[in-house]
Amino acid sequence: MGRNRHTLSRMAIKNITLRFIVTIVFAVVFSCLSFAQRPAMHVIDAVNDSVIDEGNNLYLHDKLNWVMSDAYKQMCSSKTASLSVVGQLNDTLMSGIMIDVDQMKCVFECRLNLNTGEIEPFDLVRGLTPKEISRAERQLTLLDKVSALDGIYNIEEAGNLNADVVEISPSLTRVYLLQGTDKSKLIPFGNDYSFDFDAAGNLITRRKYHNSFIPIDFGSKEGNIHKCTHSHLDDNPYITTTDIATFLLYGHDLYGMKTFSIYSKAFSCYFTYNADTATIILVDDEESMK
Repeated sequence: MGRNRHTLSRMAIKNITLRFIVTIVFAVVFSCLSFAQRPAMHVIDAVNDSVIDEGNNLYLHDKLNWVMSDAYKQMCSSKTASLSVVGQLNDTLMSGIMIDVDQMKCVFECRLNLNTGEIEPFDLVRGLTPKEISRAERQLTLLDKVSALDGIYNIEEAGNLNADVVEISPSLTRVYLLQGTDKSKLIPFGNDYSFDFDAAGNLITRRKYHNSFIPIDFGSKEGNIHKCTHSHLDDNPYITTTDIATFLLYGHDLYGMKTFSIYSKAFSCYFTYNADTATIILVDDEESMK
């Protein structure tokens, strides 16, 4: 993949204030699903808003990891890192650091300005702050726990699974696994997971967002495509956070796409995500999707 873009679009950094999916909202949603009814629009809108925020945050973590990895290979004078850690420094900055775990030192850093979208690399060797040490140690522990779990698969013919560790709150850390690809003209939807850990490192929730790998492969077509659609089964009625992150990383950033849709079998409708407006709309009419 071409991981050489060092600036994020303004769309990607809009609405960075997170409103992660609230448990009570899902309780209402799945209660409605149990009666095979579409929830009220205010419930659907609340879920979609939360999904957009979480998906955008996941995208920023993965993109910063991606850009930092490329910059590290090209620019770093001390290539001894074996761990990358991304976290938010404040309301305007995210930081990614490459860590030499044996020495517990930072050997390379990239900082993302959330206001401008610019990513600035720093080729330096320095000690870690107490917070960075704590985050690195926790990340190593959680990644080891995830790697020991059953039911996780990598689609080797597409590429590798990519891990993103996101601190939701001081008491909750979410580890995402996204199917990556090094193939051109392929958007690797599906085969995506997340795992929630409490402050003590106990696994409290695990999710598999799609039941299979459902890539959008347009390698045989001339030029790029403008939009794409895939279906979600009854147990997965909405666009997912991983759908949004994957689309932004590949469909939008690499191929200039503005929208993608999913067909929700549970609700008998389409949901369309627009990258320019960072919104999800519901469409009932199949003709409108053509």
